Amino acid sequence: MAFSRGYNLLKMVEEFGEPLTLRKKTTAGTYDPTTGSVTGSATTDYSFEGYFYNYDQGIIANVDEIRRGTRKCVVPALGLAVEPDDEDQIIGNGDTVNVISVVTIFSNGVKICFLCDVRE
Repeated sequence: MAFSRGYNLLKMVEEFGEPLTLRKKTTAGTYDPTTGSVTGSATTDYSFEGYFYNYDQGIIANVDEIRRGTRKCVVPALGLAVEPDDEDQIIGNGDTVNVISVVTIFSNGVKICFLCDVRE
């Protein structure tokens, strides 16, 4: 099911949304090549109501490129202090997914929501 109108997306969140957390990396940290680990990184969490939905044929052009565990998450822009980007994580419903791309949905020049492609 493809959504092209911001209002429809927000109604989906209102009716079927769940409490989620957007985790943003606030400090990248330092990579240690001898241990292969990153130290000194920090994150900040932001709570919001969001809605996950699965890809379906017709939503995107290259269905062959979808990997298992890939889906979309609607993140309302109104009231959210930050914007999701491709280095963030979304946590909720016993799952943590990585944001791989973000599309911003506008209405009359106002950010309404973000459509995040996410992957486990």
